[in-house]
Order: sequence, then C-alpha cells, then structure tokens
Amino acid sequence: MSENDLGHALGPLSRYRYMFPLESAERRQAYVWLRGWIPGFAELCQQIDALLGPDKRNFRWTRVREKFGAPSLAYQMDGKARFAFNMHRPHEVLRVECATREAFDDVAIEIHERILQREVLLRSQCIICGAPATITSAQGPWASLCAVHRAAVLPINLDDPMGPVWMAARVGEDEVFGLPGV
Repeated sequence: MSENDLGHALGPLSRYRYMFPLESAERRQAYVWLRGWIPGFAELCQQIDALLGPDKRNFRWTRVREKFGAPSLAYQMDGKARFAFNMHRPHEVLRVECATREAFDDVAIEIHERILQREVLLRSQCIICGAPATITSAQGPWASLCAVHRAAVLPINLDDPMGPVWMAARVGEDEVFGLPGV
C-alpha cells in the first residue's frame, strides 16, 4: 500500500471519531491500527455511519485489534444485534448463530453482519500492505501476511518488544486521526 492510499483511507476514518470514545491507556489498549487493514476498516466505518443515519445509536468501537492473525472488532450500540458470531481459526472462520433474527433490530443486524463480513475479508489481507494474504506464523507470531511479507527480511528494532512484523504494520494513532500525540 502506498502512502497515498493510506492517506486516502485515513481521511474518511478521521470523520468517524465519535465511534472511538475510549481515552488514554484504555484507548491505547483497545485500538491498534494496522496499515494494511486501515482502508477496509475505514470503509466499514463509512458503511456503519450511513446505516446509522442521524440516530447514531451510541455506536462505539470497544476493540479494534488483531488476535492470532485475525481481526478482533468489538463494538457496542443501542439495539439488539448479536444473533451470531464468528469463531476465528488460523485456516477457517466458523459462524455460530445463537438466535433467530426476528427478535433483533434490523439496522443493528445489518451493522453486525457488515462487521462479521469485514472480519472475514480483513483476515485475508496483509496487515502490512493490504495485498491478498493468509494467516501464518512465518515471521514468528501469527499474522495475516502476503507472500512478499511472509518471506521478507524485516528490520529488527531491539527497542520494540512487538517485533519487526508489528513494527512494519502499525500506524500511530496520530496518523489515523490527525491528532497530535494521542
């Protein structure tokens, strides 16, 4: 992903700051921004905002992270939606339906569906560049990496305990929202 593509994705994401209410240490733990996933995540935020319309239903992301190579997107909102969830495995996603849709809010269901679908799409995109990828442990920790980044020799920074894969993938909060030193 070029810096221009990243900049194009960051512009729309900064429009949805209301979706990210957590502050300070809680915020730093909850939101981890991975370069290759930002465009798809920004598109998801745009879709959610459009579905919410003028009633934002107190929508808020409570976690935007990666876990064992897969996206971990958690949210809260007014309106009953969680009739199903995705169980992520390294090589598959199992969908588990907990209830029938009839008892749930239509807009909330549509938002929940879009989030579940985006989790599946993101897990097949490289966290560094956004190219088609698979979840692998080729660079050490489980990560969704394209063929180029699975084989790349990434620079090691001994001051970064997360390792070179995460150093190459992470984008700072200030870049994401254009905020100084958040």
